[in-house]
Amino acid sequence: MNSTMIDNRILIVNSILQDIAKELDIPPSKYKQAVERYTSVGNWLESGVYPGSTGAPAIYPQGSFRLGTVVRPIHDGVESDYDIDLACEIIIPKHQTSPELVRHHVGNRLKEHGTYSRLLDDEGRRCWTLLYAEQDGAGFHLDVLPCVPDPLTFAGVEPSMSLKSVALTDRSKSVTTYEWGFTNPAGYADWFAECQRPIFNRTASLRKSQIFREHSEVFASVDEVPDQLVRTPLQRMVQILKRHRDIRFAGQPNSGERPISVIITTLAAIAYQQEPDVYSALANFLDRVTRHQETGLIRCENDEWVIANPVNPNENFADRWNEPDSGRPDAFFQWVNWLQEDIDELLNAATPKELERSLQTSFGESIGKRVASELEGRVPAGQGMPVSAFGRVAKQLLRFDVAHREPPRWHMQPTTRQARIKARFTRNGFRPTAFRSNSPAIPKYADLVFEIETDVPKPYTVYWQVVNTGDEAANASNLRGEFYDGGQSGKIRREKTEYRGMHWVEAFVVKNNACVARSGEFVVNIQ
Repeated sequence: MNSTMIDNRILIVNSILQDIAKELDIPPSKYKQAVERYTSVGNWLESGVYPGSTGAPAIYPQGSFRLGTVVRPIHDGVESDYDIDLACEIIIPKHQTSPELVRHHVGNRLKEHGTYSRLLDDEGRRCWTLLYAEQDGAGFHLDVLPCVPDPLTFAGVEPSMSLKSVALTDRSKSVTTYEWGFTNPAGYADWFAECQRPIFNRTASLRKSQIFREHSEVFASVDEVPDQLVRTPLQRMVQILKRHRDIRFAGQPNSGERPISVIITTLAAIAYQQEPDVYSALANFLDRVTRHQETGLIRCENDEWVIANPVNPNENFADRWNEPDSGRPDAFFQWVNWLQEDIDELLNAATPKELERSLQTSFGESIGKRVASELEGRVPAGQGMPVSAFGRVAKQLLRFDVAHREPPRWHMQPTTRQARIKARFTRNGFRPTAFRSNSPAIPKYADLVFEIETDVPKPYTVYWQVVNTGDEAANASNLRGEFYDGGQSGKIRREKTEYRGMHWVEAFVVKNNACVARSGEFVVNIQ
């Protein structure tokens, strides 16, 4: 398999992920409806009178709706209404008012409106919620967050972002008392936008044209298509990650400790390196999170987990990970392992039914059926594998899951344990050169050394799997694909570059006849 085939295979997988993300996204017609509704609410709030205010309140969307990462939520495994978040920033100095007064300034204004008073839910911890009736199979929860300006500055943070900080009103659950809390939705949104600015600038015009062609009944011209509907690979990745989390933790004993959205969004944005497609962005995210100790994506300082708010380094998004007996760190890394396993299963699906089953496990029954049905509907009769419009040679290219590759012989145990491969090659006696998976092609007749790093406590056994592809290996009857028992000290595997093509090695850490960690394929391209 040459590099062109590898690139085409990534294109196929990326197209599947794009289809999933589109299914998760809010449709343009529903987006426009949501904008109309929150604009009406904003106009009503802006025209109110708020004692002590020095000007009209600032009303703006926040959260996933503003970030472009909104997905239809899942509650108890069932799709629920869209959550739309709106900040209502009352222009009153924080020291001249109280959180209780600010909260009720906004609540009372909503109650003065005949329609909004009927839609208003019980008072929440931080916001007022308007419950809109379901239309076209989907409804809205419009959360209005009362807050006041609370500008802050931090070393290493752009003042233009940190100065947008606000103080929110936090209501105690046990007793009816209110406290000031910190947030900065506008500054965070600016930071998130900067993380994807280069790719957005390159693709926005084309994407808006595509949206207009597909939804000309919603927009009168391309110019009417808002920036908020342009989706970069980063935004698509966040949507996929959030839905995968919701589905995978549904019904689990630790569902209450699943990763929160702001942690997923923050880590994804920090990890993003302007990858042009969702698959590559997701692969990089998994790689950097798995190597968090090396990359610094997640830090552990003084025995405490730290995921800092990028616009307020004093705020630790992982603060609840450090609570006594907290299962949140384990839940997070369990989810990362699930994600890796589910992506592998998606890549290796050999039939439309296997693909549908994999999609349902990872992203929900309804989306799994819809995406698999669309793929199967584009398959030429009798070909079986979902090739669809984005790759006529998909069946051939998906030989990454080749027939001569022996399937794992152990129970694949869900775990937070990690394993990764480090590699180096030597040629003609020169100094060893380190290289990464899927690096540019290495010459033939080089010596390879693979070393596994794992946090699994001893004792364990390492099994190595080596798989060759391509005509040269096939003609030499040396495609391989079996497992090699490395024993309890077999953390090193030595090979040679003998055949042109794409090959890979993978390490399996086995304990008590269960695989507790696996490295994933380490791809070696040989020229």
